[in-house]
Amino acid sequence: MTERAAVEALIRDAYAARHRGDLDALMEYLHPDCSYRLAGGPQAAEVFAEPDGHSAVREQMAGLIATYAFSNIEELALTVDGDRATFHWRADVECKPTGRTGSFEVLDIFTIADGKVKSLTQFTDTAGVARLSMP
Repeated sequence: MTERAAVEALIRDAYAARHRGDLDALMEYLHPDCSYRLAGGPQAAEVFAEPDGHSAVREQMAGLIATYAFSNIEELALTVDGDRATFHWRADVECKPTGRTGSFEVLDIFTIADGKVKSLTQFTDTAGVARLSMP
């Protein structure tokens, strides 16, 4: 398997775990020194917190899995360039606590280290995420 193919599989497998709500499997794909950022800023909504480290990211992912469910997931593009990758996708999202739904397009930027996701920054309609999430 080529390095590119391995990174593609890593990203697709991590997302499959996330979308089925399997926190333990998801965390297996993340580097011990991982970081996660949903671009937007923590003042807009709690979901925009920026955890660093496996434990903090695990806590954030547990909250995201408990809060958001995905359906109609469509991969638009996956590009790998060495230890960097981008993933463009869209899905319908339901905020479980509020029952609100919306369609979102997402662009994710990854850094890969030691065969795992070291950093992930997500770009999406953050105002839309906040609207789904606010009581």
